[in-house]
Amino acid sequence: MSVDVTPFHRAGLEIDGDEFVRRVMAAAIRMLPSRPISDTRADLSEDEAAFLREASVNLSVFSPANQGVDSPLLRTAEEYAALLATSLSIGELASRLGIHPSRLRHRLAEHTLFGIKDGVTWRLPLFQLDDHGQRLVPGLDQVAPTWTGVHPIAVRRWFLEPSSDLQNRDGRRFSPRDWLLTGGDPRTVVELGAELHADG
Repeated sequence: MSVDVTPFHRAGLEIDGDEFVRRVMAAAIRMLPSRPISDTRADLSEDEAAFLREASVNLSVFSPANQGVDSPLLRTAEEYAALLATSLSIGELASRLGIHPSRLRHRLAEHTLFGIKDGVTWRLPLFQLDDHGQRLVPGLDQVAPTWTGVHPIAVRRWFLEPSSDLQNRDGRRFSPRDWLLTGGDPRTVVELGAELHADG
């Protein structure tokens, strides 16, 4: 199977096609359940199902019939695999930042840097870097502790998607990442980070 890794090389990520496929498959295996999903709708009472419908919950997403190529589970597995495949090792990130790897290990231990445990190694998502990929997002040391215990996909989506709580005077919405990159107060993002645990 031939994989075009040119986009990775343009982004400064040195990876060959075989390694990319290996990482994607390993991530998918960890992410996917070990057996088919059962139809959990049958476990709901009529009152519970009615309550969820009134709350605009689409119950069909819990149906085994909805586990094809457009299933939420498959989309999440794809996103998780891509996140891991494009993340950096401690050594790679340390090289980009021009610092000793031990500083990054220290930050991981303090939860002031976000990492994903991949077997015995750490993978550090690129969304923590600025647009040039040469420095960490300002204020990350204050925001990253709010991600402790949160699924990496939830962190990625929350950090990169525009928020109605982060707007300038013209009404433009910012993602938490863009807010920090444009000089916004990290404390505002830290306060919003609490919603990740409330949603979980």
